[in-house]
Amino acid sequence: MADPKADKPKASADVRIAAAEFVAGAHARNQIPASATFEDAPEVAFAGKSNVGKSSLLNMVLARKSLARTSNTPGRTRQVNFFDVKLAQPPVPRIVFVDLPGYGYAKVSKSESHGWKDLIEGYLEQRPTLKAVYVLVDVRRGVEEDDEDLLEYAASLSGAPRVALVVTKLDKLARSAQKPALAKLGAGKSVQVIGTSAETRDGREALWKSILSACGVPSRG
Repeated sequence: MADPKADKPKASADVRIAAAEFVAGAHARNQIPASATFEDAPEVAFAGKSNVGKSSLLNMVLARKSLARTSNTPGRTRQVNFFDVKLAQPPVPRIVFVDLPGYGYAKVSKSESHGWKDLIEGYLEQRPTLKAVYVLVDVRRGVEEDDEDLLEYAASLSGAPRVALVVTKLDKLARSAQKPALAKLGAGKSVQVIGTSAETRDGREALWKSILSACGVPSRG
């Protein structure tokens, strides 16, 4: 009898995207669409401080120029944004990418800041289909207290989604400084650390392997 595992599709570095579109945005908990809206497709969430380069990273990963709106103004993303992603040769037919509001921006009111926190927690705590939470940090700023809090919080979520640290803007460092910087940021942490650059596309392969693995697709090695 054939081994059922032998026929299971495996994650490839060559990820081709058939379609990717913005489908919903939520400014409050009661606006967050149910998982059933997306036919219970696996979801992966991206979170990070304002101006960490989250939108640029999403556009790079999804091979789109402006699917996620980029801005030089911190705190621009003020809602939970849902993107429906379909793969051309799907090991999984559909993945929902979720862009969470940027946190830690000092120029918003305390009430608005608390509102964003409530919105982020409202999403993370009610998603049975959530497979991974990627916490983004700027390589030049490192992991700050807010980031540590989110990493710890995400690791405590029911359903045990994968939690990983995504380091952005690697191109801002010399090549020789990138590997030591990543090693320093990952020191003492139990989560995977993925270095990326939206400018050079570094890290796209590693991030996709992590995403597909979190969605149940084993790596080819």
